[in-house]
Amino acid sequence: MVRRGARLVREALLSLAALLGLLCLVGVVASVLFGVGFVVFRTGSMEPGYPVGALSVTVRVPADQVKPGDVVSVKRPGSGTLVTHRAVSVRPEAGGPAGAAALILKGDANTTEDPLPYQVDTVQRVVFTVPAVGTWVMNSRGPWFLGAATLVIAAVVTWAFWPHRTPRHAAGREA
Repeated sequence: MVRRGARLVREALLSLAALLGLLCLVGVVASVLFGVGFVVFRTGSMEPGYPVGALSVTVRVPADQVKPGDVVSVKRPGSGTLVTHRAVSVRPEAGGPAGAAALILKGDANTTEDPLPYQVDTVQRVVFTVPAVGTWVMNSRGPWFLGAATLVIAAVVTWAFWPHRTPRHAAGREA
């Protein structure tokens, strides 16, 4: 009976590891094929609708397809820092690259618009958001977590595939 319980635990842990691996692969494929990305809200500029620690799924679209009211992520000129705010106005850029636009953005919790328009060709438009998951994602990026996760997964895989002896008295009953 104990062996059966151990086998069930082993199978459950392997299935969980496989599911997490599959989710990672789906994320990579979606990113490459469909321009899907992920944004973690690290400041309170978009609260209360997008609280600190929320994780948003985004999709890459041409900037001239953004509508006022859309929440988008763009890179801040000069620093390359990602800014995720609501579009207040969108002005297509005539004579610029295809899809280019000047965007005026504002954080929902901010009293004023961002100081300068963002001149961009593409943006990451927020599709949906899950509160609190982003905090876990950010914490899982550290070296201590990655090292511990690697050791745990290696131990589970080793345990799952380690050869197990079958007691002689039970050998005749399994078939």
